[in-house]
Amino acid sequence: MSEVMEPAAVATPTETVDLNAALLRVLQDSAEPLTVPKIRAQLPPALRSQNLEESLQRQVAATAVVQYPKYRSAQERYWDRPMPVHVAALLQSVLEEGALSAGELRRKLPAYAHELFEQVMQEEIANGKLYRHPKLGGRGGERIGVRPAEPKEYLRPELAAVFRKLEPLGFSTSSLRAAALEMLHDEEWAPAPAVPSEAKPSEQLTAPAPSALT
Repeated sequence: MSEVMEPAAVATPTETVDLNAALLRVLQDSAEPLTVPKIRAQLPPALRSQNLEESLQRQVAATAVVQYPKYRSAQERYWDRPMPVHVAALLQSVLEEGALSAGELRRKLPAYAHELFEQVMQEEIANGKLYRHPKLGGRGGERIGVRPAEPKEYLRPELAAVFRKLEPLGFSTSSLRAAALEMLHDEEWAPAPAVPSEAKPSEQLTAPAPSALT
């Protein structure tokens, strides 16, 4: 007696629609591209046995989902946002640890993000999502951060230099600190206005020479 084979389960149109909607919800809720196993784990149990790769590829062909390069895994990754959005998120994540020069920042990104790095970084700066930090002292160059530069970071070495200059005159560090604090707490204290430079000789007005009497 021959064994009767059960027909393979075929997804109905309703199930297909439900799966596509569920896939998009998972990707919309994610802060980064996801591999198929990670997507599957977040789907409702009734949909986890479906052919996710086939459904995702259909969504990629329809431009509803973007397929991303493999990274630290042999699995393909998928997201509902384009590559520039992903690169911007990577910049924000890396810079949370502190401001970096453009070269340092680039080296911390995956290789596939290097092509868009400069463009996305400049757009994030223009949109006020990243900030340029001026060169600090005599070392390094301009840096990029997720927050504006802290004035204290630039003021500290300047004050230290002033203290070192004044201490040989007989002032103690504690007295200099106290004097600096007193000046800063003085409501009338303000940086001295710039003194205009003297007019150049060629710009000075001269009285006309008296005419000779005839």
